[in-house]
Amino acid sequence: MKRTPGILVLLSVLLFAGGLFADSDLHRQEPAVEGAWIREAPPVAKVMAGYLTIHNPAEEAVVLEGAESPLFDRIEIHRTGMKGGMASMERQQGVTIPARGQVKFAPGGLHLMLMGPKKPLVAGSTATITLRFEGGHALPAQFIVRAAAEGAAQHGDHH
Repeated sequence: MKRTPGILVLLSVLLFAGGLFADSDLHRQEPAVEGAWIREAPPVAKVMAGYLTIHNPAEEAVVLEGAESPLFDRIEIHRTGMKGGMASMERQQGVTIPARGQVKFAPGGLHLMLMGPKKPLVAGSTATITLRFEGGHALPAQFIVRAAAEGAAQHGDHH
């Protein structure tokens, strides 16, 4: 019976310390993904495109440096734009997501260029793509494959 107060003190200390660590996690806000989707392509397609919105709730900007998935040979960040009256795509080395801000990857702008799909991805299926941020943070995201017409109609949605 004499050990009971000592055990209670030890448990109280552990619970208090656990609370301190939990509080420190609250201040470490990580980026989040919303509305991630891939445009369905014919089974013989060598390239696909992925779209999403990245939210950054933190007090400091974060930089998306790249992405990877076992479903693709390579993933690059690209931006579609106009040069000399013609549409062109330019590879981006990184994309900064501002503090307390967001960046939208959408048709006609920023997108993930998904190269060398290792299997056909059909509408309704999902693909996991891991986003890589400066500093080594990795964020796995589930992308839903949408039919081309559905993707074009819904790319403005936040689902």
